[in-house]
Amino acid sequence: MGYIAYIGTDIQFTRLTDKDRRLGLIFLHVYDIPYADLSAYEGIIITNFVEEAFLLENQTILKRYLDQGGVIFSQVENSLPWLPGCGKWVRSPIPIKDREFHYTEPVHQLFQGIDLYDLNYKKGVKGFLTRGYFDRIPLNAEVLLTDQDKQPVLYIDRHTTKGVIIAGAGTALYGYGIQENSTKYLSEQILSYIREQAQKSRKGAKK
Repeated sequence: MGYIAYIGTDIQFTRLTDKDRRLGLIFLHVYDIPYADLSAYEGIIITNFVEEAFLLENQTILKRYLDQGGVIFSQVENSLPWLPGCGKWVRSPIPIKDREFHYTEPVHQLFQGIDLYDLNYKKGVKGFLTRGYFDRIPLNAEVLLTDQDKQPVLYIDRHTTKGVIIAGAGTALYGYGIQENSTKYLSEQILSYIREQAQKSRKGAKK
């Protein structure tokens, strides 16, 4: 099992659990990116708790990692162009209580077995997944999740770089699940998918 970097700042919301570590996650402070060997990681998860200006200053490092066949799963509310091809995060005008998320058919394997109700509601309350969407997405990106206005919330981009970008508009999908419903499987499915894509992408990047 290859390791996956979990990038953020060292605050309560980004600290890993023992289970996370057993699943192969390693915490990497965002300010340590210039000194880390990113090629050692099968994938990278970037939390929403980062300084985007710093990511922009170091975007060539992330781009190099992607062009080596790396996989980045971004959960950031993007306001700066540090992630190749990604648009800006826009706050939805739809009130939280009325906003709904929908899978794009056919349902992607990331969400296999995840009831859409469980994604929309956490213990009966809406608003935990994300409050926004992307104002634009890369050409030929695969959209996995939208709101009822068809605004893109989660997509996969295999064309902008030689790697794979999975971008969620402020979606804290890793760690979102709770044991009481079907989302308890979500985090492990995300990690499995990242590793699966890394194997395919790295083979393609070497050609």
